[in-house]
Amino acid sequence: MRELVIAGYGVSVRARRGLLLITSREGRREVSPADLDAVIVATGGVSISSKAVRLLMSHGVDLVFLDSRGRPLGRVYPPFINRTVATRRAQYAAYNTWRRWEVVAALVEAKLRNQANLLRYYAKSRGLRELRDCAAEVLDALEGLPAALGNARAVLNVEARAARAYWSGVALLLPAELGFDGRDPDSPDPMNVCLNYAYALLYSQCWRALTLAGLDPYAGFLHADRSGKESLVYDYSDQFKPPAVDRLLIRAFSSGWRPGVERGLLTPGSRGELVKMFLEWLGRRVRPSTGQPCTLRQAVRRWAFRLAAFLRGDERAYRGFVEPW
Repeated sequence: MRELVIAGYGVSVRARRGLLLITSREGRREVSPADLDAVIVATGGVSISSKAVRLLMSHGVDLVFLDSRGRPLGRVYPPFINRTVATRRAQYAAYNTWRRWEVVAALVEAKLRNQANLLRYYAKSRGLRELRDCAAEVLDALEGLPAALGNARAVLNVEARAARAYWSGVALLLPAELGFDGRDPDSPDPMNVCLNYAYALLYSQCWRALTLAGLDPYAGFLHADRSGKESLVYDYSDQFKPPAVDRLLIRAFSSGWRPGVERGLLTPGSRGELVKMFLEWLGRRVRPSTGQPCTLRQAVRRWAFRLAAFLRGDERAYRGFVEPW
């Protein structure tokens, strides 16, 4: 167990003899904080004692509170951050140099290659030629990236062109009954609702990884800076969305899982199910095109530290995370 998910109501979390004591209607259980990386509170109606919070902090455990859309409302984490001053000075300085566009190029290329690889994987496993055509369109869009660098709007147009092909391919992989016609954050169909929630979960993982690497999660390179907007989280997380979220949901819906949706939001029970599926999926072993095999969870952290090292000048180049198909 690396993450503890608390998704019920009337749950209390206290500390007793160096362990977390979790009491709910189903009974009691004890969990050692040494076995945890994070405690995620996915619903309201949960009480946590200050002694339990102190215990979590003393073991370096992240405490995250999610809203009904899966977005972090707040978090408490230990102050063990890597080379913060040097890293953030380099991060801010890079924005006004070509190094900014080197980072953008690496992240966008990784995102689009992961989209194409996901489509090619399913084209082979399901024998759908249309998916190969969609993957080819994504890679065609990628060819326009070098000329777009230096202009954020032009880069976003490259992403948009690839997205149209990618999501039309994903639609072919999902049961027709879901009514998924493409990516639309405002759509009430189950796939889009789950994408919204699961992406928010991924943002939380990326936020923590970037912060622990010493980076400022609010100072991005492609997405516009705005007060309260985690621009670097959005930049960084894009490369992980296809393997960490999209593939998970395609797999879940194809296997018959159906979430409860009320007024465009997941029901509390479905939130808990999706959080658990997502965290288990992060434990999946991957073989990235660069670097050693690892879990998805480890990859999210490793690539954040690589990004920080590149910005400081400790690494000569930064290559995004790509999972071969």
